[in-house]
Amino acid sequence: MFRASEVFNFAIAIEKKGRTFYRAMAAAAKDDRARQLFQRLAQEEEQHVLDFARLAEGVGSYDPPESYPGEYDAYMEALVNSHVFSRDLDPEALAEEILSDKEALDLAIRFEKDSLLFFAGLRNLVSQTEVRFIDELLRQERRHLCELHSLLNA
Repeated sequence: MFRASEVFNFAIAIEKKGRTFYRAMAAAAKDDRARQLFQRLAQEEEQHVLDFARLAEGVGSYDPPESYPGEYDAYMEALVNSHVFSRDLDPEALAEEILSDKEALDLAIRFEKDSLLFFAGLRNLVSQTEVRFIDELLRQERRHLCELHSLLNA
């Protein structure tokens, strides 16, 4: 049986790492536009942490439809393990290795793409009422991706 609470705990962890990364990048950014964007994204990731914590309280186990036993578990595990901010990665240490705003934007884009895939998988783990929240979160993450991409190409 799939334990949705574990997935939401990972969602909280990656949002916290994203927040930490964006704060570090805001402090290191040379371009004012990049600094402002990273600061705002750090604030939005903080709100996502709170939102996921609220959602995690209401989930239990879920037995999704699968074409073979363990398919959904394997899918979510693959998303977790391939996420740029996987469990073992220290976002502050990673931020110290970044030498330019372009590198920071590239990594931030990867973070947002990975998060979009992961959060899309969460839609199946919540009640119909909460799907609207996940859809709003996906909309925000798509906006983050577009803003980062736009600044990268400016």
